[in-house]
Amino acid sequence: MQHSTLYKAAILALASLGAGAAMAQSSVTMYGNIDVALDSSSKGAGNVTGTAIPATSSLAAQSHLVRVTSSVSSVNAFGVKGSEDIGGGYKANFVLEGQFQLDTGAQSGQDSRMWGRQAYLGLTTPVGEIRLGRQYAPMFYSFATTTVEALGGADLQGFGLIVNNLQIRQDNQISYWLKTGGLTAAVSYSPQAGVDTRVSSARGQSAGSSVGQIVGGATAGTETADSGNRGQSIGLFVNYAFDNGLLVNGAFHQNKFGDAVLGMVSGTTFIPLYLLDKYTGYDVGAKYVVPGWGTQVSGIYHAGKFDMDSGTSIKTSTFSLGVKHPIGDFAVGAQYTETKFTNFTKGSDKAVILIGDYNLSKRTKIYTRFGFAKDDRGNVTGTDVYGAAVPVAGGPLPLLTGFGSQETPFFSGAGANIDDTTRFFAVGIRHMF
Repeated sequence: MQHSTLYKAAILALASLGAGAAMAQSSVTMYGNIDVALDSSSKGAGNVTGTAIPATSSLAAQSHLVRVTSSVSSVNAFGVKGSEDIGGGYKANFVLEGQFQLDTGAQSGQDSRMWGRQAYLGLTTPVGEIRLGRQYAPMFYSFATTTVEALGGADLQGFGLIVNNLQIRQDNQISYWLKTGGLTAAVSYSPQAGVDTRVSSARGQSAGSSVGQIVGGATAGTETADSGNRGQSIGLFVNYAFDNGLLVNGAFHQNKFGDAVLGMVSGTTFIPLYLLDKYTGYDVGAKYVVPGWGTQVSGIYHAGKFDMDSGTSIKTSTFSLGVKHPIGDFAVGAQYTETKFTNFTKGSDKAVILIGDYNLSKRTKIYTRFGFAKDDRGNVTGTDVYGAAVPVAGGPLPLLTGFGSQETPFFSGAGANIDDTTRFFAVGIRHMF
């Protein structure tokens, strides 16, 4: 009996050692970012004279707000990631990452998806990594690696992401990643990245809603038999980091709309503007960290084009510059951005923000941001869906938000009015874990 007990104990011990060895090949990590600020934003009454845009719309109404706001210098996030080394140069890995509002505790962003920031499973091989699920678009990484900030609500160098629901994140994506030396490259494809039959600024709608929903809305990526090529997306990202502190990169993005109707919502009425065919964009960027100084200097240029079923197009271009310099535990910096329609209304937006940080520790800092953006509405232009002329005016910041192309307006949702100025000031704290 004693011999049998000892034998069983030895077997259990060996089994435990085996389990421990297996566990040693796996890791699971919880991580996150918490960012909250007290801010003040103000907008003058926008000029919508001669257009079909109501004077009471979010693109024209005068406002002044004092708020407790999340995600000003960086976006709030909570995530779980893990990997398992399965031998032979292969690893299984996953990422589940969501977003939340610290002022209310609610889920936020990506229409309250639980894991709206990322949710994918991947396999790393000796020749690269394959990922499947909801992921960042390749173009997002071009902006994220070149900005001197962290693409929070006050980061002006994110303005080029004008279809940011699909240029930042996509449903149903498969991607391939290659990293070797200073080179990082990625290519992606999605059969339905997130485009509904109607596109507008409406939020929280169901698929096929009469008023439509934003690009990349909660149900916009639903794969249905009648989708055709609507929502198909491809992307490419190439980045090279040199040993001297310089990195350069570029990206390409295209998504098909499959004749989705672009419109504006007035009350419960959907006003059709265009039949959308596809969107195509590219960017080039660079960032340099001065050796010995730590000063960051960056710039990025983005150009994009919405093609319509009628054969017309809406073209945009965006140019951004940023600088940030550390002084002990402090850092100061500034960003400048100009974005415009190069045809269409020929409206433009210019914005400047001043940056101030103080690092309390490696993980916690307090910060201040002060900035403004001015919209020049350009010309009144008639759209041509179904042969009807619907007059509109404005630059990319107000119009693309009103069209549902942008999910989160700049300055943490302060937004912009047509032909007027938005001013923004914030004092906040950020903690990473």
